[in-house]
Amino acid sequence: MLQRLLSEFLKVDGVVQAMMMDDRGALLSSVGMEGQTPPIQQTVNLTIAALDAVQHHDQGDLHELWIEGEQQMLIDIITPYRIMLLRGTKGNIARWRHSMDHFRPQLATTQEM
Repeated sequence: MLQRLLSEFLKVDGVVQAMMMDDRGALLSSVGMEGQTPPIQQTVNLTIAALDAVQHHDQGDLHELWIEGEQQMLIDIITPYRIMLLRGTKGNIARWRHSMDHFRPQLATTQEM
């Protein structure tokens, strides 16, 4: 079911990979082009850096992280235990976020493996 749900993100313009991991950095599921490995360590490092920055400046909770450029990433903290990544090129990242909000209830209730 999680694979099917993540596959829905590939229908969004510009998204080439969707990945979900837990709060320990363990991959739960990933969909994308064949042979493309999910950027687990990069996602973990970016999330840790963003969390450190938010906490250091007492800015509240981190909910999402947008990285824009030739390569785009959207990292979304679905729940404290579920982290989603959308990665791609030349898409409208705001539409990516809208699709994330659309599937948030289903993503938040995935079972731990």
